[in-house]
Amino acid sequence: MKTVDYLIIGGGIIGITLALALKRRHPASSVCVIDKEARLGMHGSGRNSGVIHSGFYYSANSLKARFTRDGNRALKDFIRERKLPLNECGKLVIAKDESELPVLDEL
Repeated sequence: MKTVDYLIIGGGIIGITLALALKRRHPASSVCVIDKEARLGMHGSGRNSGVIHSGFYYSANSLKARFTRDGNRALKDFIRERKLPLNECGKLVIAKDESELPVLDEL
């Protein structure tokens, strides 16, 4: 029977990122990723919209907003460190009427 130090079930973005982190932290360890599909990233990870959400829909001081901002920063750092393409095209948010204008000012 084959044994490994770390077995990760699921070959999506989380599974692969975890495998990478484990290998970096424990270079001598063996890490195995298994997935039900023949290739990695075949479901949500491979079919997402490719958008890094801004998080401005959440209350500015909420835990969710903080995690979103921190996650955005970490993801962009990860992308740039590996010289991967990143299109930061921005986002257009509009008010449907004057009553929504104060909300735009908060953004």
